[in-house]
Amino acid sequence: QAAREVYRDAISRYEKRRRRRSPFRSQSPGEEDMFDSQSLVDEIGKQYSRSYSGDKWVNVFKSWARMEEIHGTYETAHIVFSKAARLFPNNMDLLIQWADLQSDHGEDEKGRLLYEAACHRAGDGSTKPFQALAEFEMKRRNFAKAQSILYRGAQMAASSNGIADGKNGLARLFHTWGVCEYHLGNESRAQQLLEDALRVTGPGEADSTMRSLILYSLARLEVLRGEHLLAQHCIGLSLKENLFPGGNSLIWKLWAEIANKMENKDLEKRCKEQALLRWEEERGGTVSDLSRLLGARGSDSSSRLPERTGSVMKDMFRKTPWSSKVCHTSGRMDRVWYQG
Repeated sequence: QAAREVYRDAISRYEKRRRRRSPFRSQSPGEEDMFDSQSLVDEIGKQYSRSYSGDKWVNVFKSWARMEEIHGTYETAHIVFSKAARLFPNNMDLLIQWADLQSDHGEDEKGRLLYEAACHRAGDGSTKPFQALAEFEMKRRNFAKAQSILYRGAQMAASSNGIADGKNGLARLFHTWGVCEYHLGNESRAQQLLEDALRVTGPGEADSTMRSLILYSLARLEVLRGEHLLAQHCIGLSLKENLFPGGNSLIWKLWAEIANKMENKDLEKRCKEQALLRWEEERGGTVSDLSRLLGARGSDSSSRLPERTGSVMKDMFRKTPWSSKVCHTSGRMDRVWYQG
């Protein structure tokens, strides 16, 4: 409660300064308006003047909203976000976090509306809101909608001469798109997009988390296609990065599954032991849904990893020319992959 009062006092003083810079709307929003997301999106920015460039007060609102999510209620967090959105109408990240709140509390229509609003404000070429909206639809198994959204995001990035999120932003978009295409039954398209994701991922140590995730996804794809040796190859490369989002227990678990399909009982046992050991170390840090699977993790590492360019990484798992010599071709395709 004391922290809440500090936030309220600080925000009240900030609002007064903003009001002095512009005519203040005579009618303040009522309680009903606070919970009408359509009204909020339509009216965003009309109550106050534009925020100054570099205004850091948005971070205070984000911190307050986060505290309300954890220690308060949905209603209190929603009110904080609504106040912040009026003060910072073009802050895309703020709208995404507000949409996440709605989604987490089953307010799908409000969440969808806010994600779309964030997409409309992505004028700097950012793919982040498109990926967030696509993941939202994929978790509800609306894969055709997600496909269209991801295409829009790719168009935005292509038309902006470089994207605000850097190469990893585009890599995350391609990765999500690859998962989506697999669910739609477009296996070859899924593989191409995952390869593109790896190609555009940066070569540095800070990009290791993204490389690990993409290689894990490729391994899962190859397992479901019956290409077990190639899947094992991708697993090894993913483990070498040693920065899988959520921890490495899922990688060891998948390797155990591959060993089982290859009837290598000794390897399966050892992989299961490693998976259990990593899971105990992570203590619940494993990935439980698509949004956590695609999330970021700190890039600190005890030892520096060798840098690799996207093209070199792509050649390390390319199916041709050596894959056909060690793997039998298989037309099998299991659609159960990354449940939405």
